[in-house]
Amino acid sequence: MRYVVLLGAALVLTFVSCKSAPKAEEPAPVAEQPSEPAETEEVAVPEPVDNSSALSKAAAARQAALDAGADKAASLLFAAADDLYNTLKTQSETGSDETAGLADVTARYKALEEYTKAVELKNRIDQLDYASYDQGSYDKGSAALDTFNSFTSSDGVTGSDMYDKAHLAYTSFNKVLVTAFRKLAQDARMAAFKSKRDADSVYAGVSQKDAYNTAVKSFRDGDASYSMQDPENALTHYQDAQKAFDALYADISQKRAAARKAIDEAKAKVAESADYATQADKDAPLEGDDIKGIESHDAVLLQAETYEDPKTAEENVPESLADTPDGKSADNAKEAAE
Repeated sequence: MRYVVLLGAALVLTFVSCKSAPKAEEPAPVAEQPSEPAETEEVAVPEPVDNSSALSKAAAARQAALDAGADKAASLLFAAADDLYNTLKTQSETGSDETAGLADVTARYKALEEYTKAVELKNRIDQLDYASYDQGSYDKGSAALDTFNSFTSSDGVTGSDMYDKAHLAYTSFNKVLVTAFRKLAQDARMAAFKSKRDADSVYAGVSQKDAYNTAVKSFRDGDASYSMQDPENALTHYQDAQKAFDALYADISQKRAAARKAIDEAKAKVAESADYATQADKDAPLEGDDIKGIESHDAVLLQAETYEDPKTAEENVPESLADTPDGKSADNAKEAAE
């Protein structure tokens, strides 16, 4: 009976052990690997920019504007340009690229220089009353000046915008003056040529050769200046030549008149002496030849003199100069230069 109970118990234990699931084994802990340090990206540092060339150009443009008087003619705009220039100069010392900004401020200084010169040209045109010689260019220049005068330091205008208006004003007014002086020089040349012709008519090249040659040189200097597109200087030379030729003509004419008067008076005295001799011969006639104190009738008393043709002393100059479309003298350009 005891054996039966033991056998039963063994069977029960066997059955229970077969039904129980085996317990899963826990994984062995994995040893932690030491982590590698993360790589840091290097930030690229820009190379410093050399702004010296741009700074030099801006400084030169500023000095030219100062020399023209822009600091007085447009004081507010000049001060604003200076503020911008000084800021850019300071930033340039850090090596940052300021070339674009310096180019803009350079254009501002150049604009201020040309604006100042344009104002001076306009004032001169107004004083001389020359606007009518080229009214279209005068009006164009005046409009450009008005636009420039409307610019302020806070309206966002660029240096290029300023320069365009200032340059237009300057070139327009300059064209008015060139046109006026070219016309005046042409008129003065014609007057000087007529005065030279008068001087030649009294043989000034013979009687007062040095003064005559000086006058001719002034005339030719005028032609040279005109051919080099400097009509204002040409005008001065032509006016000097005309005065010199006129002075020669007046002086020689006066002396010739005085000489003519003396000749006429001498002729009158000779005629009077001849009448007296005729009457004396009637009253007490001389008889015979070779009378003592009386020359032979065919004796040569004075050696005959020969004179060079006065026309050969005249200097030839062309009567007129023709302008080419570009304003240069087409005639006598080579002769004038010589």
